[in-house]
Amino acid sequence: MVEKLTEDLKISDTVLYRCVRFAQQFKKVAARPLSWAHYRALITVPDEKKRLALADEAAKEKWTSRDLEIEIRNLLWDERVEASDGKVPSLLPVPVLGPFYTYQVIAPETVHSSSKQLLLDLGFSARLEMELFLLAKFPEGTIVTSAKDAKGRYTLAKTQSLQGERPCLGRGDDLLYTYKAFVQKFIDADTFHVEFRLGFGQLREETIRLRGIDCPELNTPEGKAAKRFVERKLAPCEFITVKSTQTRKEKWGRYLGDIFYVNKEGQQIYLNNLLLEKGYAVKVRN
Repeated sequence: MVEKLTEDLKISDTVLYRCVRFAQQFKKVAARPLSWAHYRALITVPDEKKRLALADEAAKEKWTSRDLEIEIRNLLWDERVEASDGKVPSLLPVPVLGPFYTYQVIAPETVHSSSKQLLLDLGFSARLEMELFLLAKFPEGTIVTSAKDAKGRYTLAKTQSLQGERPCLGRGDDLLYTYKAFVQKFIDADTFHVEFRLGFGQLREETIRLRGIDCPELNTPEGKAAKRFVERKLAPCEFITVKSTQTRKEKWGRYLGDIFYVNKEGQQIYLNNLLLEKGYAVKVRN
């Protein structure tokens, strides 16, 4: 029924479910001059009394939807910390990292490209036409790794599956979307401006938010402490490794990702879980 309704209304099921929650949680809205973005943030607050109090405060103080979201995140952060009772939260499954400069050969129609030939998907909507690699003849779906030959020319070779466990096919393969990257700016403890090395001399700057966790807002003492902790860990690193979630940007224009770095002892550390372990973050569903 939901699928039929979303098709008839030409909206996504996510928007439809939000509309249902909105109708359930707000019986009267005319008295509050708030936008849909405000209410979209408010429906994430499960406690009705707190939800309505935040709505009234947002209307009274003329908060933007972003101001309201910050207040809600701070509220939910406090509640999660209280609920944890000082216990270390459960950690995220550690993602598998593939080799740097590993890509998939894709058909142009899968990404609505005007090209008439197969493409090499570099991630972040960056692609190369396969005619650039005259000697490389790979079918759609093949995962390949780039390198330079003795003359400095880029070459492609079919990538072996991890530990021989499965074939190198599928956009969700663990081999894909692992990048060497450099932090350009720490926005807060879980959001960074990062420069990616995509390969073939291409650089790409994107904003990355850590997947699966939430740190306190920067306008709180806890948020400032969390940011300082991350800066101390990442600032000395020659580079970081980012496993990016290559689906789409979230509503604030950021990609979700997992970050790894090598510490002074030469150990590879999964930053998302480290923040959970040290109490600087709580686990969330992005």
